[in-house]
Amino acid sequence: MMANIMDDVQQILARVPAWQHAQEISVERLAGLTNTNFRITVDGERFVLRVSGKNTERMGINRAHELAALQAAAAAGIGPQVMVFLPPEGHLVTRWVDGRLWEASEFRTPENVRRLTRTVQAIHALPPNGAVFSPFQRVNNFLDIACSFGVPIPSNLEDCQETMAQVQADQDRDGGEWQRFCHNDLVCVNYLVVDADDSIQVLDWEFSGWGDVYYDLATVVYTHDSEGPIPHSLEEEMLDCYFGAVTNWQRRRLAGMKFMLMLFTGAWALAQHGMMQGGLILPVEGFDYLEFAQFLFLKDISDVRAQFLDLSGNSRVNETR
Repeated sequence: MMANIMDDVQQILARVPAWQHAQEISVERLAGLTNTNFRITVDGERFVLRVSGKNTERMGINRAHELAALQAAAAAGIGPQVMVFLPPEGHLVTRWVDGRLWEASEFRTPENVRRLTRTVQAIHALPPNGAVFSPFQRVNNFLDIACSFGVPIPSNLEDCQETMAQVQADQDRDGGEWQRFCHNDLVCVNYLVVDADDSIQVLDWEFSGWGDVYYDLATVVYTHDSEGPIPHSLEEEMLDCYFGAVTNWQRRRLAGMKFMLMLFTGAWALAQHGMMQGGLILPVEGFDYLEFAQFLFLKDISDVRAQFLDLSGNSRVNETR
């Protein structure tokens, strides 16, 4: 399988005009789930090649929208420079970012939570890219895909769908300015801290689009998702940095989108498992989509659902808008 992937990479590299007369090109595979990523060194200069995964349009990914978002982010200084975009597949070459990942313990400080929150504010100031991101629609789409491939559905799905309707009702009656351009996937591997200029560079704009700012803030809470959410005190720091003051309504909206983030992730994993079983995508070595989804529904989704229900039962909806 690896030999076939490398053959594909060589064919893609041959389509990049600027590299046709390079003296030396080296290829190193990087991590990735939906796509396959490579570090490409061309005559000493480094780039990243993103080989687009197959059937990604089923997951709601539009490569033209992604490109528009990335170009806007690069112009604003918060995303890597786009070097080459290869249609129709949407393969992408960006300039290498000489940055690093934050460890969870390093991120979990008031200073760095605020630093990432300010980056979120910069993202929300970017222009629309033509895409609309609704976690409610995405969850339903993922579940439809999973069902079409006969994937086992979690026993608590009906309860989760009822709670999803409550979260959507909160969004519908929110009279604040909650709609902005959003990244929608700020997990820790999707941004790099660049110490040289004290910046944060944001990667992987596949799910970006016009959406709910509280969903992006929920991803900040869970940015190191394997470590769980940041403590409540740091959630308050994040909300204060973003809004300037913290209200019960904002806490409730955040809790609802934390639930939607976890539900989105679980439904995504079910859909990925179904597509893998159907031969539409390749398996990922060392990662079991179904096992991951089942754990989320059993633990994380159930926990954050209970938190939202408790908060929505005790907060006053009309306190602030």
